[in-house]
Order: sequence, then structure tokens, then C-alpha cells
Amino acid sequence: MKHILSTLLLFIAITNSFSQSPTRFYSKAKVGYKDASGKILVEARYDAGSEFQEGLAIVMEGRKRGYLNEKGEVAIPLIYDDASQFFGGLARVAIAGKNGYINYKGEWRIQPIYQFADDFSNGLARVQHDGMFGFINAKGEAIIPLIYNDARNFSEGLAAVKKDSWGFIDDKGAIKITFQYQDAFFFKDGIARVYNDEKNFYIDKNATWVKDEMKQEEEGEMGRGTLENENEK
Repeated sequence: MKHILSTLLLFIAITNSFSQSPTRFYSKAKVGYKDASGKILVEARYDAGSEFQEGLAIVMEGRKRGYLNEKGEVAIPLIYDDASQFFGGLARVAIAGKNGYINYKGEWRIQPIYQFADDFSNGLARVQHDGMFGFINAKGEAIIPLIYNDARNFSEGLAAVKKDSWGFIDDKGAIKITFQYQDAFFFKDGIARVYNDEKNFYIDKNATWVKDEMKQEEEGEMGRGTLENENEK
């Protein structure tokens, strides 16, 4: 029994070692990749690189970005001005000042027509076209019409959007909190920070006041994949 258990644990360990994605390493301000055993797959030649996600990693050389596969091969050429990691089989990339989405083969799944685009999360991505914001699905269909002056990503089922004033919608586009704030942010633990009359305060999902903000709190945008070079570590 002990022999069987030992053999099983060894098998699991070996399987895990082969299934691990390559990892970044840094040398002379350049990025390369090693396999799980520490063997160098890609020499440190790139100006920046991401960790692997969904089998691909973003790399940057000069001003252009592309993707490596887990063998260390260039899977998608370095032709993009900006690039994000893959989420659900799609990655946001930018070329000639416009954003679209590609698949694992580098084929366009959603054409680069957007002034701004974000990563997909729960099947939706925030985009901007002709100056207006909305949300599309993985087919490029506008599930939430591009009718807003500004928008933030979904959090806890609601997204802050702006039509002159800010309010909140659900993932079907239904207005859940009317447009009444000068600014609005993300829900976390059931409350969101909003701004009115030179004052930050928190509301719940019924737009009921919860508390005033005692000190300024930083709330950043959610979700882009990022590159990292040695100077950023």
C-alpha cells in the first residue's frame, strides 16, 4: 500500500512538473523564459514579457508586442502596438491606434474598430467607439449599447456608467441606480464610493447612503494584462 501511494505521489509530482508553464527570468534588463526544470527555453532578449496565461505569454521587442507559446516559439508575431493576455480564448490587441480581439492563432475575431477596449470578464468587454462606451460579447455584439459618455467595469453585478451624470446598470443594461452622481466607482462588499457636491461617500445597491469617506481611497480600473521588465520589479 505504501509502495502504491509513493508511486502515485511521484507520478503526480512528475506530471505537475511537465504541466507547469514556463516562467520569466531577467538578465541585463531583458526578459527570457525557463521551463519547470530551470532549463532556458528563450534567452533573455525581450524588452518585457508577461507570465503565461491560457498557454501564451505576451512579449515586447522595441515598441511591438506579440505572443510566445509554451515551447518558447513565437506563436503570434510581434506586430501589435499594445496587447493584453488571453481571457476565454480572446485577447485584446491594438494596431494603428484601434483595438480589437484575436484568437490563439492571431486571427481577428472582433475587428480593430474601437478607440478603447478592455479584457473580457464574465463574457463582456467594455469598449469605446465614436466616443461612446458600452459592452460587447465575444461575438462582437453590443449587449449593452454604446450610448454612454463613460463607463467602468462590472463588479458584483453592477457597472458605473455616465450619461451626463453617473449611475449603475446590470449586465443586461437595465438601470439599477439612477443617474445622479458626479462620479461613481466599483462595488465591493456590497457598497460603492460615489461623489456629489464635493463629497465622497458610500452607497449600497439600493442607492442608500451607508457612510461618508473619512480619507481618500484609491480605486483603480480592473483587469488589463500587463507586461513587466526588470526596471519595474
